[in-house]
Amino acid sequence: MKQWLVIAIAACGGGPRYLGAPLPDACAGNNAEACAGWLAERDLDAGGLDVYPDAELRRYVQDIADRLARGSRLVHPPRVVISDHDGTYAAFGNRIVIGRMAIEKLGSEAELAAIVAHELVHVEGRHATVSLFGPETDARWLVTRRDAEAIADERAVTLLERAGYTPAAMSRALEAELDPDDDDADDEHAPRAVRLAHVAELTGGRHDGFDGRAELLAHVDHMILGRDPRLGVRVGDAWVIAALGVALELPARDIVHVDGDAVVLRSGTSALTAYAIGAPWARELAATLDDRAETESALGRITVGTAPAHARDEAPLARLEQLIHELLPQPAPGTWLVILDRPRGGLVLALSGSGVTDPFIRDRWLQGLRAASPGELAAAEPRHLTVVRAPRAGTVAELVAACTDPEAARDLDRPGRVLGAGDLIKCTDR
Repeated sequence: MKQWLVIAIAACGGGPRYLGAPLPDACAGNNAEACAGWLAERDLDAGGLDVYPDAELRRYVQDIADRLARGSRLVHPPRVVISDHDGTYAAFGNRIVIGRMAIEKLGSEAELAAIVAHELVHVEGRHATVSLFGPETDARWLVTRRDAEAIADERAVTLLERAGYTPAAMSRALEAELDPDDDDADDEHAPRAVRLAHVAELTGGRHDGFDGRAELLAHVDHMILGRDPRLGVRVGDAWVIAALGVALELPARDIVHVDGDAVVLRSGTSALTAYAIGAPWARELAATLDDRAETESALGRITVGTAPAHARDEAPLARLEQLIHELLPQPAPGTWLVILDRPRGGLVLALSGSGVTDPFIRDRWLQGLRAASPGELAAAEPRHLTVVRAPRAGTVAELVAACTDPEAARDLDRPGRVLGAGDLIKCTDR
């Protein structure tokens, strides 16, 4: 255990802290897995502005996980974290990360419970631990991973039934979450059609039990839809990060490429990549830069330097810390960085190519960093989910005419889902 504690303390610069937060008791006791789970959650929160800050929604999903866990072999239910991006997975250390963009695709509490149950089985089977500390990735490892996914689908149906949810929700949840345009298997999952057929056979079309459409929609009313443009969106000739209140001018003669929440500017052989990160990770990065220099500006503290190379330690616990840390946005070693520290987060500007040494190109880009205007901040506001009552019975496809944007509403639910008069319909606020 001493080895684990040394690793955890070393990760945060010599004191009993990690990414700006005091280490929990689990990191000073004998619960390495719980400590690792806390580290992973701290990375999620501190690294990429990636935790969706809706305490009531998190409590609601946590209650579902608690209910499912009572029918499992777990002594304690896993802790639920709502991510602000897509992707749902079981993290190391008794954590389940549920992507907000996954929740928006679902149509009832039972469907959400099905997604949680699948990940809960991974926690129950300690699949993340086996994946991390097991053999290196090879054919046998991939067979093991695919078996784990099949087991998670199968046992999730059992957990749904034990918790009183309708078993048929498992099929509906998979239909919503699995991309119909990508029916081929990946390295770890069976093809979509195979998974759906297997689950349909397990559930036998049973619709008895609790479904809870109204319960789910009441909790996701006003939830942000899709990616949050406040983390970075083009508004006119500027890249606006409304979450930080800043904007970066986009010169007309440069090539501009948007990559999710990041923007890349190219001029000849030079490139600048800009993306927002959490304030603790911004400060951690800034403190580790080589040839570091700091200055105060009207926007906040600016740190300049180059990203260092990190030696790898193959000891199991050190490997764990490294793998958790690598989930954070990582600049390549040797990259010239400018890090802006703002109260609500940080902005990373990574320069590569000749622009690092060419002051004309470099300064032209950096001088374009400024405070965002009120109009830019308003333009970066996200869409939200709203719910309305169905005026009559019918399918979702027939009833979305009651929404402000019927086309957008049609994409939020299964078009063939049958609703009764007065049932809730998922819409957008514009």
